[in-house]
Amino acid sequence: MRFARVFGRRPTRPGRRSAVAGLAGAVLVAACVTGAAADGSEPVRADGSASAGKTITAHYFTKVAPLDPPGSLGHNTSLEGPAFGPDGELYMVHSTAPADQPKVIALDLRTRKVRGIHRDPTALYASLQFSPADGKIYLTDLNGRIDRMNPDGTGYSTVVSGRVLGRQLAPDDIAFDHKGAMFVTDFQGTPWEPTGRVIRFDPDGTHPTVLMDGLAGANGISFDPQYSALWVSEFRAGRVDYLPLSADRTKPAGGYADPGVGMYGNEGVGGFDSNAVDADGNVYQCAFGDGKVYVYSPHGTLLATIVVPQTMPAPQLLTTNLAIEPGTHDGYLVVGGDNGGFVYTFRALGPGVAS
Repeated sequence: MRFARVFGRRPTRPGRRSAVAGLAGAVLVAACVTGAAADGSEPVRADGSASAGKTITAHYFTKVAPLDPPGSLGHNTSLEGPAFGPDGELYMVHSTAPADQPKVIALDLRTRKVRGIHRDPTALYASLQFSPADGKIYLTDLNGRIDRMNPDGTGYSTVVSGRVLGRQLAPDDIAFDHKGAMFVTDFQGTPWEPTGRVIRFDPDGTHPTVLMDGLAGANGISFDPQYSALWVSEFRAGRVDYLPLSADRTKPAGGYADPGVGMYGNEGVGGFDSNAVDADGNVYQCAFGDGKVYVYSPHGTLLATIVVPQTMPAPQLLTTNLAIEPGTHDGYLVVGGDNGGFVYTFRALGPGVAS
């Protein structure tokens, strides 16, 4: 996730980092030369970019938060981290909530009523996920913490805080494997000083290991359906990286499966925020500041663009994160901006999987 303060920079598109070597690289080059997508699904333009794909219009579902008072992050409302809880409700973070208001909330999709879960006057929560290991909510705080609690807000504790592997951590998004190991993006770095990281922690927050570094604002992170690789977005570089993992998911796979750049975007003053993956392997990449979500095939073909209609008095462009209900095509997108915080719905291309 990212807020108004990111607009103080001037974005750029740095040169592509080294891609997958050997045979994999040859396949990609051949695809660009011949104009065929790697998966054969759609042609590629001469400059290597995917064709436009179809447009999916997101539909207003409900308002979950008012316009927040002006603060250090601007005069707007930002939501983050939607995830389905064990009760079927949609849990999310109200990142810009005032100190006396809940920063973790839950939406009953049937009644469309919102209830508060947890208050924290100082936290700058950027994501929320449920761990498969203990069923608890895990929250990343950009101030340098990873917190956890029961779904009802009780049992609060801090799992990770302070310096990690030699420097302060700015945890943004989090993903879990089946055993509850945490994979966290460290939201640091620019294209000129790429210091962002992807760090793996054991389920109890110990034994941190850097899986990837040299990133320009590491942000979104999602497993592919096989839990064999991660899709990692770089907010300040406008790209999504592909990180294959070893069989035990404790280190990069290495060899011909070295990390590479999977997709590029042209976001202007916006940036690539959080992402999600469906059961077909499609990557849903939120474009913060642009009011849309790109849907890519795992081969980089742009299949669709999900667009939030701008029908309110002021812009609603803070498309930060989304969740697809497991086993269905029902997608839920959290949208912030100058009118408050809202949830929109859309039909996903593939069914949802447990995050």
